[in-house]
Amino acid sequence: MTGLVNADVVEALARGGADAQCRILDERSAEVADVMANGFTRRYPEMAAKPGFARWQLAVLAMIVAGGLAGVVFAPLVVLAVLTVLATVYSLLNLVVMVAGSLSGGRRGAGGDPPVPDVDLPRYTVLVPAYREAEVIGGLVRQLAGLDYPPDRLEVLILVERHDPDTARAVRSADPPAFVRIVELPPGPPQTKPRSVNLGLLLARGELLVIFDAEDRPEPDQLRRAAARFAARDGRLACVQARLLYHNAGANWLTRQFAFEYALRFGLALPGLARLGMPVPLGGSSNHFRTEALRRLGGWDAWNVTEDADLGMRCACLGYRVEMIGSVTWEEAVDTIGPFVRQRTRWFKGFLMTTMVHTRLPWQALRRFRARGILTLLGIVASAPVTALAQPLMAALTVLAVSGSMWSSSGAGLLVPAVTLQAVSAATWIGITFVAARRSGLAAPWQAVFTPCYAVLWWIAAWRAVFQLAFSPFSWEKTPHRNRPEQA
Repeated sequence: MTGLVNADVVEALARGGADAQCRILDERSAEVADVMANGFTRRYPEMAAKPGFARWQLAVLAMIVAGGLAGVVFAPLVVLAVLTVLATVYSLLNLVVMVAGSLSGGRRGAGGDPPVPDVDLPRYTVLVPAYREAEVIGGLVRQLAGLDYPPDRLEVLILVERHDPDTARAVRSADPPAFVRIVELPPGPPQTKPRSVNLGLLLARGELLVIFDAEDRPEPDQLRRAAARFAARDGRLACVQARLLYHNAGANWLTRQFAFEYALRFGLALPGLARLGMPVPLGGSSNHFRTEALRRLGGWDAWNVTEDADLGMRCACLGYRVEMIGSVTWEEAVDTIGPFVRQRTRWFKGFLMTTMVHTRLPWQALRRFRARGILTLLGIVASAPVTALAQPLMAALTVLAVSGSMWSSSGAGLLVPAVTLQAVSAATWIGITFVAARRSGLAAPWQAVFTPCYAVLWWIAAWRAVFQLAFSPFSWEKTPHRNRPEQA
């Protein structure tokens, strides 16, 4: 019965104008909140995060932990060798993908899509989930007001929590154009970004739809370029991902390393996946969708804390494609260690959660993803947190082995190859990071040599992510943003 009632609410929101939608949000708040939070889980329970781990997954994890502990006690050099091989395989796979990405063109991408005349441009919905973003939201509102897109075909929905009046007040203070509308979210758990944008999808009237975060500064022609790409492709293209870079890359060492990482991800890794025909785990912003395709995909999983990567995998799972465009959205890099670790904890937790979700039914996953999709899921999505979990143990075992504390005649032959592979992997990662930073025009690309030091923060975040996945899987640690206009 709940499903029928919710379907009635969804239909009413789709039919109604802005005033009617606001009235429904007030009068049927609880029903709308339920759709936002649980609509996807009811529609695609086998791909939803809320049900948690399958029993067989918990059993396998328990065996891995028990085997690892036994190995560290009785055969530490064998454990070191196994972990080193695992990390090396992951590095080689990522290197292959990034080399493919390097063949996809420079900063602006290959381009070449014929522009769409103004009279043929589709209506566009822009979703901006904003929670406690009073300091930066005004800048985005002014940026959106200057987009190179016909205003009569734009709809901007600023999605704010009812208990966050400061953000709504900041939007109004920015003198928003008529196409900008503030939407107050019905209260309810979980308080996550995907829950927020699910409401935006229910309200959206555009044929195309894009998400921007409150601190984003998209290039003015980005919507036109995305519309041109969709017009040049068939209906199986569900999403176009723009590039993300940081405007404050030069603020300090951490922001520069973070900018290098984004240059690697959005300049090489994601274009490489797209070029190889593999699923593309989306970034959290500047995802442009065909609205109808997004609705067929079920929208976002409100309980998955990396809803973007999950949705990218689901696109491939259900037979859709994701492509990249060279247009850039400038974001703000976290500039202090505490917020960085909390943000990365959420990302790693979400990557592990997404891997768990899409391997819960192994044979079904094989049929849906096939070899390339499974390779992306296990070798790209899972590789970041798994490598970050393994590296501190590898480092500790390596130090003990080199110091002679773990010497044994049977295991001595494993030490030199393990250390050599670790050194080669580190040097390769530094080199590819340097290439990505130069291609993106970032200053001081030589500072890629500090990438191994930056990775130590990943280690902390990865182990925090495991703890949270066990005890608070759906918690969302908010990343703070400040209005700072430095340029890279």
